[in-house]
Amino acid sequence: MPRSRSLLLSLCAALGLSLAPVTAGAFTIDTTDIASFTTFVDLGYATATAGGGEFIHKVSGGYDSVGIFSGYEFGEIDLSGPESITFAFTEAQIVTDLSLGKLYAAFEEDDVYDEQALVTATFADGSSTSYVLAVTSGTTAAWTGAGTVSNVSPGTFGMGGVWSIADPFGSAAVTAITLSPIGPDMPASYRNNDYGFVSLSTTVVPESETMALMSLGLAGLALMGRKRASA
Repeated sequence: MPRSRSLLLSLCAALGLSLAPVTAGAFTIDTTDIASFTTFVDLGYATATAGGGEFIHKVSGGYDSVGIFSGYEFGEIDLSGPESITFAFTEAQIVTDLSLGKLYAAFEEDDVYDEQALVTATFADGSSTSYVLAVTSGTTAAWTGAGTVSNVSPGTFGMGGVWSIADPFGSAAVTAITLSPIGPDMPASYRNNDYGFVSLSTTVVPESETMALMSLGLAGLALMGRKRASA
């Protein structure tokens, strides 16, 4: 292969790989990232905003969760505000796990029916959809989105009522997630459909420019390899 062509291929490979920005591929937000008695937390790659009051931690059954300071149920997200917690991302993310706590089966923790949580996702295209996590027994729950639900701590008296949703929005990229209660609360004084945030895991969606540069570099390397093999 002429020296000039070999040099060009080498430059393409180096350019494509060196210009592709290096970004941390995965993030996890949990209760340790959110301080009590604040309403806004900036994590750099994401922000957390409290609606209806300040953040506060609450432990049940050995599991910590974050809710809102005021309301019908101290330390949980309930219908009194209405309260909410919103996570907004600086880059589009694919959510790989969402864990919520203090969601109990009927008559287990001052609840007259199986509790539910409302989760609204804002997608990279600007659209939004709301999903419901509904407890069906102390160890089972249903999720109206993609993915699967597993029980981490039973939704029974004295336990954590923790549920993990794997790939809750499938492969769709999101820019924000809002946790809020779902009504109606009947009667309003009953502590129904209140819960807390436990953790959230995501992976960054590669930007199109990054993918193009990496593809250029890899193509250059592959072509160089083939040329060497045939030499």
